[in-house]
Amino acid sequence: MHLTTGYELTTALTNAVIFVVCVCGFITIKKEKLWKLFFFFMSIDSFLGVIVHGVAMSIQVNVILWIILSIFFTLTVNTFFVIFLRFKVRHIIILSILLTLFMMVQIYFDMDFIFSFTMYIMLIMIISVYYIIKDNLKNKKYFLIGFLVALIGGLLMLTHVKFWILDHNGICHMFLAVTMILFIIGLKKRIA
Repeated sequence: MHLTTGYELTTALTNAVIFVVCVCGFITIKKEKLWKLFFFFMSIDSFLGVIVHGVAMSIQVNVILWIILSIFFTLTVNTFFVIFLRFKVRHIIILSILLTLFMMVQIYFDMDFIFSFTMYIMLIMIISVYYIIKDNLKNKKYFLIGFLVALIGGLLMLTHVKFWILDHNGICHMFLAVTMILFIIGLKKRIA
């Protein structure tokens, strides 16, 4: 095994940025247990992203890591159902299993699971934004701007745009890092 090069390596580095931001979020957010869970899952996602994109490995190992990563992707995203819609934790587990199975089928048939997963994330973001506005969440501007930034990053990811040393994945990851920072600021101001 050795390090990858080019866009794969820069994508790994942008995952490392998200990892650092999310670990900081996990450590600094004290009272919000569900948000701590979100940052915990997001830290695992980004750490696995560093490995998947940064280390050249066999196809079999890569597929296994992507399956594990898809499980944590779904847990991370479905955490918003618990945070904003007040679902029970067991519901995110059930939703995550179903979405993971769906993505595994897409991976198996070599379909574009990133597109359908991005559409799923956008649906959750729309629902979450509705509840942020409906519940008049304190410091909602940070969460709303964070979701907007994530939406822009997701749309750029789908366009396969490239900029400087970043491809669509790296660009999306930088937008996600900004989103995580905005969430942390919103939570810190809400708790203060």
